[in-house]
Amino acid sequence: MSLGALFNSYLYHGNSLKKRFFEGWYFKFVDKRKEKSFAVIPGVSTGSSKNESHSFIQFLSGNRNESGNFTYPFKDFHSDTKRFAVEIVDNYFSTERVSLNMKNEKVKIAGEIKIIHPYLWPVRFYSPGIMGPFSFAPFMECYHGVVSMDHSLEGEVEVNGEVIDLYGGKGYIEKDWGRSFPEAWVWMQSNNFDHARTSFMLSIATIPWLGRSFTGCLCAFLCKGELYRFTTYKGARINRVDTSGDRISVELKQREFTIHVDARKTSGAQLISPVQGSMSGKIDESLTSEIHLKVYEGNTLLFEGTGTNSGLEAVGKLKLKD
Repeated sequence: MSLGALFNSYLYHGNSLKKRFFEGWYFKFVDKRKEKSFAVIPGVSTGSSKNESHSFIQFLSGNRNESGNFTYPFKDFHSDTKRFAVEIVDNYFSTERVSLNMKNEKVKIAGEIKIIHPYLWPVRFYSPGIMGPFSFAPFMECYHGVVSMDHSLEGEVEVNGEVIDLYGGKGYIEKDWGRSFPEAWVWMQSNNFDHARTSFMLSIATIPWLGRSFTGCLCAFLCKGELYRFTTYKGARINRVDTSGDRISVELKQREFTIHVDARKTSGAQLISPVQGSMSGKIDESLTSEIHLKVYEGNTLLFEGTGTNSGLEAVGKLKLKD
């Protein structure tokens, strides 16, 4: 890992000699009519041996509930060391554009997408990403980063002959890296609210820590151009998290702010996930869920709205302290 990557979560944190490691960037796209959504995830996986190491691009369709995985040799992965730009064969990913050209016996995907006015996560020397000071802990199982909370799109993508028009659509970018995903987590994201320039992301997970574990949260809310952060290291408290059935209910409290989340999970498709660096796990993700959000500042309702075309995952059983 380069020194630049240590202080910038956007950049690539691995290398060809690192074992039991994964890194992936998550790009989500929704068309202007909010009828079609899809995500692509370029990344790398290095298992316990060189034979397990490879690069990949996963694909997830929201309206079709389909997914797929394209694998490539590790040497086909290239990343810029000074800015976020990733290439895998004929595919290119950055905060300015995405170029797709993937084909196998089942799926053919090709397209050019321009990213307009990305709201990039502010990078600070003392806080290189949404994880804040936890970014510098050398023993974390999984690290998380947000690249762009919200941006507009231009271009189109063709999937098996179906053209997805993305002009005027919405996009979002985040990433993960480390060894494995947590044993239990809830993750959700939407920037398709009725209010312009509004985006919400929430992750609650079981975090291994010095032989024990705790349930921590990362939450970001972009509203009217202002970014609000609600995180464990900032003193956020998880008052409630209920993942029973297809409803997910969460309440967070941080100083004078309270967040109420009532999400409805719809059917999704299967993605592969990292286990000790190897992409051998399986998770189910929806891209058509809904997130009803209320944000209070004291007794004042700061925001209320419903985000559609939401990404949502709920894995395992989260436990809160009494």
